[in-house]
Amino acid sequence: MSPGMISTTRTLALTVGVACLGARSTLHAETEATIDVGRGDVALFIPETVPADQPKPLVVWLHGFGGSSADEGYFDFRSRVDELGFLLCTPDGTADAALNRFWNATDACCDLGNFQPDDSGYLRTLIETIISEQAVDLNRIHVTGYSNGGFMSHRMACDHADLIASIASLAGVTHLDPALCMPSEPVHVLQMHGTLDPTIEYGGGCFDGCHPSAPETVRRWASEAGCSLFPEIPGNIDIDAGVVGAETIVERYDENCVEGGSSELWTIVDGGHEPLLTDDFGDRVLAWLYDHPKASEAPACPADLIEDGVVDGFDLSLLLAYWGKPGTIADLDEDGVVGGPDLAIILGSWGLCER
Repeated sequence: MSPGMISTTRTLALTVGVACLGARSTLHAETEATIDVGRGDVALFIPETVPADQPKPLVVWLHGFGGSSADEGYFDFRSRVDELGFLLCTPDGTADAALNRFWNATDACCDLGNFQPDDSGYLRTLIETIISEQAVDLNRIHVTGYSNGGFMSHRMACDHADLIASIASLAGVTHLDPALCMPSEPVHVLQMHGTLDPTIEYGGGCFDGCHPSAPETVRRWASEAGCSLFPEIPGNIDIDAGVVGAETIVERYDENCVEGGSSELWTIVDGGHEPLLTDDFGDRVLAWLYDHPKASEAPACPADLIEDGVVDGFDLSLLLAYWGKPGTIADLDEDGVVGGPDLAIILGSWGLCER
């Protein structure tokens, strides 16, 4: 296959995820494509529930140091591709002399052998290739990652803010030197971090090089977007099944921000470097990403959740996927939860949006 071309095959798989608080068993039948932009095949999962010509969000997931794209099951986004109608890309980093795959993200992590691959440029080319060959919603391009992949997510927001709507990083932070991160426009940033992380320390520390703390990372992004530095604290959530109760403190910087920018910190109290993620972790993170697109004109009608100019079964499916959940784009009446009143708005707006 020539570089830049995408080839596709249809896949059918049963994914079963088990956590302390429940189990997930999902039959998914998305199309699996492969992309090669010069470093070998990269997997792209395409939903079969959305028409090929309808723009879809793109989520890029980046593995940690020594990991690979096969580790995507940790966040378990793939099982939600058909349900939520997004494209999922899972690339691999460069292998070092010990065959550990890594991303050249920041001075702290994780080009330990000083190979200096241009991962920032590579990932941009990968995203642009997907845009050229798939229907991508250009306001909803999101980069996520774990550990070294989280560092790389921050690097992408720093270098390619014109392209990236939002990022979500677990256990990976930004550059130590603020001068190395000068985004061209606002970006939404979600930082998730355990207070007992011994590898990438919550309060800042050194790995290969040194890195800022998780709170400092989030405050910098808030400042970059012009947000108030007095966060809203809406209440705890549970994303680590290895810690009893709702252990994660949410701090939200979204007041007075420039449109298209905000930041949020999920502090996993007593969480380590590799939390035992709850069964609904993927839903929570994807809901956050969906709720943080790039700045754009307001949709013609609020019930048009996927912004294709018509309120139909795709919008209804998205609403049902978020049923009973707080803080999502499907909470049309803004009462804090997706429920019957939101369904009534969808049904009452059915059909073409008025232009």
